Amino acid sequence: MKTKKTLALLLAALLALSLLAGCGSGGSGGGGTSPATAAPMAKPTEAPAPAAPEKSDKIMQIGTSQSCSTLDPINGYDYWYTIRYGVGETLMKFGVDMSPSPWLAAEMPTVSADNLTWTVKLRDDVTFSTGEKLTAEKAKAALERQYAESGPAKGYFALKEIKAEGQTLSITTEAPVPIMPYLLADPVFVIYDTADLTDVADKGPIGTGPFVFKSFDATTRNCSVLRNDNYWGGQVNVGGIDFTMLADASTLTMSLQNGELDAAYGINVEDISRFEADPGYTVLTSPSGRTTFGFMNQNEGRLFKDEKLRQAVTRIADRVTYCHALFYDQFVPGITPLTSSLPYGYNELKDINAYDVEGAKKLLDEAGYVDADGDGWRDMPDGSPLDISITTYTGRIEMPLLAQAMQNDGKKVGLKFSIDTKDSATAWSMLTAGEYDLLLMSISMASSGDPENGLKSYFRSYSEETPNYNRSGYSNPEVDRLFAELNGTFDISKRESLIKEIEQHMMDDSCAIYFCYPLMNFVTKTNVTGVTSHTSDYYWVSKDTGFTD
Repeated sequence: MKTKKTLALLLAALLALSLLAGCGSGGSGGGGTSPATAAPMAKPTEAPAPAAPEKSDKIMQIGTSQSCSTLDPINGYDYWYTIRYGVGETLMKFGVDMSPSPWLAAEMPTVSADNLTWTVKLRDDVTFSTGEKLTAEKAKAALERQYAESGPAKGYFALKEIKAEGQTLSITTEAPVPIMPYLLADPVFVIYDTADLTDVADKGPIGTGPFVFKSFDATTRNCSVLRNDNYWGGQVNVGGIDFTMLADASTLTMSLQNGELDAAYGINVEDISRFEADPGYTVLTSPSGRTTFGFMNQNEGRLFKDEKLRQAVTRIADRVTYCHALFYDQFVPGITPLTSSLPYGYNELKDINAYDVEGAKKLLDEAGYVDADGDGWRDMPDGSPLDISITTYTGRIEMPLLAQAMQNDGKKVGLKFSIDTKDSATAWSMLTAGEYDLLLMSISMASSGDPENGLKSYFRSYSEETPNYNRSGYSNPEVDRLFAELNGTFDISKRESLIKEIEQHMMDDSCAIYFCYPLMNFVTKTNVTGVTSHTSDYYWVSKDTGFTD
């Protein structure tokens, strides 16, 4: 019925508009500091409008603090980089407010009367970089490969079938999926030609974007792309882009300052102010849907199976001080699983594990974690040594600092922490294998515009039927029930209520530490245009990326 289609689309649009409406700065505190002092997430900043760039064969140099491990979109989260590097595009695209709009699709998707089949009409003028036309059959093949082979995709919904006819796709699911327009903007459903995937991990897929893959080094994780002269969207302004992976924050800053780079993603928060004060650079920032988590392994036989230990460790994390003293207020102190830039309870939900050193000591004493051998460190209840490993990684600037801060705060209560620093790919593998004690990881919880999928991916109980990334051992039947209810709910206010309920259960269960929410940044030379810091963290470059001189 037309009425139901229209209603479903209206609800989807309203959901997007609501996402950034709930920025907040308050929250419950404890001990000596309180998240009530935290500032709300800033709005995205736009670069001053420069002169329009002219088409040039010049190669732009962009430094990044993170990169993919392969170019195959089904490997982990490597599909993000197919979009970030400008090679791939999706059927839908997120706006600044995270609302989806047509990209490769010709118009907004419509849903059937039973809410099970979404119809997507494709643009008729899109070609791959080879010049071959994008058809519904080609799009179907890419979506099916991603769904079958990429871990996150299968956790988003239960797919029944995809049909293709001409330029029309029909996507039928086993149960209603209210946020399908959002999901089709998620890079996990990037569109590429599956006809020849020989050496796709090293050579990359053939996409519809303004650039094509030229080379990739799996060791350095540097990647180069060239202009797509067949780009359906119009003139591409720059000859190509070299993306150089520089995990060390100081090296990234120096490389931009000495002219080796034209732009840099993920500049150290300590250095932002100096670039803001320099007229030779433009600083672009945006709030993110990211949460920096401390995942605690609560599987059988692991340290954090003990709820009181989880509570105590969470309570010694002085999140307000971390964000102010370590991150120069470029992060917002964490309270809830979802960032303060989203309207899901940052100012409302009860934080039972707010900063409270004395409360942490009491919990540890009650649980039997005492200094049995007199060496100044608490031991296990059975008298054996207690040494908690913190796994961190170098891919994001906050991670090593948070690990060191936790190590120092552990001394206040007699908890010994050892820091194990990995590269981001290794840390990710450990997270998804459940091979850690306490592991720090920055997760985009609203990668699909709506946070349902982010939450399900990491906190719904793991099962072979509906696999996800939850290897922490966290499982709550009531949370799973709420996820099931949320999955079929179209009503906006009801969705928000269910998400807040899920968050409160997670907080009450002390299943993870919610450290902070970062601002994202790109710093560019003032002659660079078309590089973007976007709330979604996807759209780094486009056909408009170029130089004004």
